[in-house]
Amino acid sequence: MKNKSRASVLALCGVLAALAVALMFLGGVIPFASIACPVLASLVMIPVYTETGKKWSLLWYAAVAVLGLLLAPDKEAAILFVFFGYYPMLKKIFGRLPNKWLRWLVKLLYVNAAIAAAYALMIFVFRMDAVSAEFAQMERYLLIVLLVLADISFVLYDLLIDRLEIFYHVRIRPKLKL
Repeated sequence: MKNKSRASVLALCGVLAALAVALMFLGGVIPFASIACPVLASLVMIPVYTETGKKWSLLWYAAVAVLGLLLAPDKEAAILFVFFGYYPMLKKIFGRLPNKWLRWLVKLLYVNAAIAAAYALMIFVFRMDAVSAEFAQMERYLLIVLLVLADISFVLYDLLIDRLEIFYHVRIRPKLKL
């Protein structure tokens, strides 16, 4: 931001947090969007991180995560945001690893651990009956297929972040008077 006054940073974060919470709300309104909506909400972090930095991005993420847990009708989407909403910022840290293959290994380990932790929390701690019923009906091989599809989707999501950052810097940011 050219004029980084505290009020302008707070206003930008507030507006983008409202957008992210609205996207989280859609997770309960649109059928089968419980995974897509937290991903879309996490992509809103790109301009927040670009314009405000790490400190404000973490505050933005925490505010959206809490508001999502409180307001979103689909708690599965809200919990997934808690585990994946900060990934656009975490991706920058992973990008500092020296080897390309090591970066992808760490990213895939992260996503699989986060998926396991999120769904374990939903099933065993929060006792979400709908999620428990879905997993009870699935065969073991289907769960493995879903995990592989989640990894493929994550790779596409990771590549999408790169493309959206370029799009934001080239097309959107010059038009904004920040």
